[in-house]
Amino acid sequence: MKIKKLIVESLQEAVEEVRTLYGSEAMILSTRVIKQKLFPFLPFPKRSRLEITIGIPDREDFAQELKKEENIYQEISRLKENLKEVMELVKRQKVEGQDLRREELEGEFSLRAIHLMNKLINRGVSKDVALKIVESVCGYDFELKRLDLKGENYESLIEGFSKNLKLVEDFSQEEGGFSVVALLGPTGVGKTTTIAKLAYMYKKAGKKVGLITIDSYRVGAIEQLKTYANIMELPFRTADTPLKLRERIGELSSMDMVLVDTAGRSQYNEIKVKELAPFFTKLPTLRAFITLGANTEERVLYDIIESFSIVQPSGLIFTKMDETGYFGTVVNVAYRTQIPLYCFTTGQRVPEDIVMANYEYLAKIFLEAS
Repeated sequence: MKIKKLIVESLQEAVEEVRTLYGSEAMILSTRVIKQKLFPFLPFPKRSRLEITIGIPDREDFAQELKKEENIYQEISRLKENLKEVMELVKRQKVEGQDLRREELEGEFSLRAIHLMNKLINRGVSKDVALKIVESVCGYDFELKRLDLKGENYESLIEGFSKNLKLVEDFSQEEGGFSVVALLGPTGVGKTTTIAKLAYMYKKAGKKVGLITIDSYRVGAIEQLKTYANIMELPFRTADTPLKLRERIGELSSMDMVLVDTAGRSQYNEIKVKELAPFFTKLPTLRAFITLGANTEERVLYDIIESFSIVQPSGLIFTKMDETGYFGTVVNVAYRTQIPLYCFTTGQRVPEDIVMANYEYLAKIFLEAS
């Protein structure tokens, strides 16, 4: 684009002159008022005139700029595609190295058994765990001369999970039982909303439920659970010391179940985690559940379990199942620790997004994801 300056008497004159001299493609970029001497050799008098700056597009330059822009957009598009490929590679990095090759097990297992193993592996189940689960539901096929699944994939997975993973038994049905259910775990894993979901579920099942929070660290924690309690018309208490917790449990002893919310703590802050121990010692009816995020790296999950096992865990809760497509960590952790699974949360809605642990649900999400 070429730049020109003109001095005129008015803006109207400027528009007309620009169109006449440079055509309709020329643009007025700026204007300013200037003082101009009537006589060059005298300082006065002066008159006001208008100085305009115009831009005249150069057709060749315009074409070149347009071509450059098109090249830039093409390059951006290529970068996006490359980034997408990189992200897919990162996602599959863990599982691709474990993916079973047919030639490795073809002499021992049928193709559909190997295919089912790979379905598990592709969703994050470790190779040895997948092999164990599938092997446990195979029988020897004399025609194939290999181990083959006894049923279809869905039934086989249900049976395989039932033989290798433990579930928490439904203690709420125990006659005359009184239970204190506490949720332990790191910050931000969703303990409070999970407590609310469990409270609604048990109340709907006809149980008398009370709520207690010992979370005095997080801003708004007490108000959040209190709000849920008011909506569901449940008794609510707070306790900030082990003694007060026992007193509050005593006040709610007419309930079938008391759910206790705890403050989140980093699994690597040993001192803070140990502060929880005095709250739950010598509570014979206690059932402590470690709450884990399903989207957390597996190595970190083992650190969390080890840290929060200061109280004997009765089971595991996995939250944020809707935030991952790789459920294998759930199976790996449950298989290796042999700690029973209690429930899964599948979203942020209260009270809807919760599923009590069952083998059918696990089989379904693995096969649907595949």
